[in-house]
Amino acid sequence: MNAKVVVLALLPLLALVPPGQAALTEEAGVQHLSCVADGDCRLTSYPIGEESVGGQVQGTPVSPVEVVLEFDLDPAQDLLVLLPSVLERVEVDFRLDDDPTRLTWPALDLRLVHGEGVTQWSIEPSTDGAGVAYVADDVALNLDGRRVLWPGDDVRLLLGFTLDRPATWSLHLRGASSLEMDIAWSADPEAADVDEPSSRVNPVETEFEMAHDGALVGADVDCFTFEVEAHEVLRVLMEWDLVPIELQQQSARPQLTLADGRDAPTPEMQIVQDEDRASVRYVWRALREGTTTLCLEGQEDRFQAYVWAGILSYEGIGPVDPGGFTGEGAYPAGGGQAPAAGPSERLPDPSSGMAALGGVALMLVGLLDFTRRTTSVLLRFGLTVPGLLLVLTAGVVHPLVAASSSVQQPGELALDDMIDERLAQLWDVAAPGIPESTMVMHAGATFGRLDGEVLRLRLDVTDAVPLEDGRFQLQVEGIDAIRLDEAIFGHVARVGGASPEHVQRFVLLAGRSILLDLLMLEALLVVDEVPPNNVVHLNFAMTDTSPTGSVTAPAWGTRPSDIEATTWSGLQNALLPQRIAVSLCDCDLDLLDVRSVPSDGLRAADLPSHEGVRPSDGLLSAPGWTLLAGVVLVAGGWTAEFSRRRQARALAVRMFGTQSAS
Repeated sequence: MNAKVVVLALLPLLALVPPGQAALTEEAGVQHLSCVADGDCRLTSYPIGEESVGGQVQGTPVSPVEVVLEFDLDPAQDLLVLLPSVLERVEVDFRLDDDPTRLTWPALDLRLVHGEGVTQWSIEPSTDGAGVAYVADDVALNLDGRRVLWPGDDVRLLLGFTLDRPATWSLHLRGASSLEMDIAWSADPEAADVDEPSSRVNPVETEFEMAHDGALVGADVDCFTFEVEAHEVLRVLMEWDLVPIELQQQSARPQLTLADGRDAPTPEMQIVQDEDRASVRYVWRALREGTTTLCLEGQEDRFQAYVWAGILSYEGIGPVDPGGFTGEGAYPAGGGQAPAAGPSERLPDPSSGMAALGGVALMLVGLLDFTRRTTSVLLRFGLTVPGLLLVLTAGVVHPLVAASSSVQQPGELALDDMIDERLAQLWDVAAPGIPESTMVMHAGATFGRLDGEVLRLRLDVTDAVPLEDGRFQLQVEGIDAIRLDEAIFGHVARVGGASPEHVQRFVLLAGRSILLDLLMLEALLVVDEVPPNNVVHLNFAMTDTSPTGSVTAPAWGTRPSDIEATTWSGLQNALLPQRIAVSLCDCDLDLLDVRSVPSDGLRAADLPSHEGVRPSDGLLSAPGWTLLAGVVLVAGGWTAEFSRRRQARALAVRMFGTQSAS
């Protein structure tokens, strides 16, 4: 039987936890391994406790000894945080004091408990003899769709190792051993939930036309009661704090109970969502006066703070209804282009297969010469035959290859097809019941392509714009005429039968995602030389990368595999618009605004070079000159042959007479 010793903490320690210490937050992403008392080891934001702990183990190959130390997060997690996908760095200063070579040092087995998830990994010791022996970078957390850590969730680290020989070990602490994670978002639900206590049976009495702060924590129900006076239009303006998609209270819309106890009819609704806020305007008309109750009902395992205010008004006094909605859904072309360094160059149409007919005609005329005997084999095979081969290549084969290269290849998409495919993907992931982590993963992927997937696209381009570094950026034909609202609502109409929540979620998600996809498409259309015609083929094999934007709306989370991660990061930062606002009016006519303030920092140096753009072309880079050379050679051969035949005929006349010459 193997001996097994579990050591929860060792040695009496005297240090105390400093006041004000924080658990996992945006400001406390580094957690130190500390021990402060016998049986009391902790993960702390500050290095505290004893310098080291250790012990002796009498292990043997037959009876190895396993040692486990447990470190609980201190203080306990009291904030809501979004966990990162990786632990950026883990350092454990563990040593076997009787082996300075590190050759017999064991592997360390670590297990991090984070809420409902558990991540396990092992670290082998470094044998170079310098620095901390046990270091791991970018340890992937096993989130399994649970990126959110709630207040009160368990966080602890278990560190274990096995020794099969007698040894003296020590674990150096007080700043020497730590794990680091980048917490991108955190919030305090208790501090935000200032409206409590409130419920359906105990609503908060308030005035309608004033600002009200609150938060929906889980399945909380917040209710407010107020007096509604004479009006024509009643509006409720709500502004939600932006939180990760997993926490958004998607279905929390105001429920109005009128003075007679009946519910108010469904309101008209306008939604505006951008990088800074999410606001919704609800509009009712001519409701019953008197005591009215407004309730907001949350969903389990969700949290979102809000501010709401009411307005009573009359028609025609200010923008009280969606009538002033502009419905601007056109894609703002040019947002993904760097400043031009000169006038653009118009690209010609590709060669058609009909161009080969001229080459065939030249070939037929040239072949007529082969029906007659030659007076010089060297002349025929030195001039005429090479010329015919050049005419065949440049006048027949090249146009046919160019024509076949310019058409849509198997597996390729047109621009409209790519947008339709993307909309279908977003429709599926926006459906109720789909895990938010799945929706974030697909919506945040560039062109909707995940790791290992390939985007193949055929594009018609109009111009090549010179850049200051000597390259050229291509302009896509028709991209300035794309109407995002028509494409999005057209997809909704084709699918049909969805719930209002599904449609609303899809429209807002699609407006932003398609805009970002088209911006990135423009930025990637960079070539070293001007294409020979206006058709290009894109082939991008995508791989995972760090997204940009906020944790609530990540963008461009995959990249072409031939673009380095650092180069891609620079493009992300330079290309991301300063602001994106997607507005939905859920009124008599569905209207959509998609507006953005483009980045003002995009330069030619930010646009990466890559192999993903291939111009449509034939076999030759200069087919016209090649064809001309072939015609010259054939003509030269004909001329020389004609001259030699004429001279031979004249000689025959002189020698044998007219009858012999003919």
